[in-house]
Amino acid sequence: MSDHSPQELLQKMTQLFNRFRRTGDMAPIEDRREWEELVASKPPEERDLLTELARFADLWRYLRDRDEKLGSEIVEAISQVHHSPVPERIARLKAINKKLMERVGDAGEDPQFRQ
Repeated sequence: MSDHSPQELLQKMTQLFNRFRRTGDMAPIEDRREWEELVASKPPEERDLLTELARFADLWRYLRDRDEKLGSEIVEAISQVHHSPVPERIARLKAINKKLMERVGDAGEDPQFRQ
């Protein structure tokens, strides 16, 4: 059993969640330039990983905005990425992103996108 009361745990959780609000020290970065500067300041391997993760997030957002699902194959692949060493994570993310880009590219085949 924990040494903390439910009220103490709730208070600690609230403090933690507040760190992720817009004004908190862990708030999301909304300025793309600020994000790119942060990524550029990282070592090469970490920079590559962050770049691929950001690409995945952008592609997922694109599909979500069009009410498209990632699909079970992509969900399964992305759920396994964190088990791999960083160089393999980068390679797997590149492969996942390539598959998603092919889907985005296929959208251009739709007559409504032709000019």
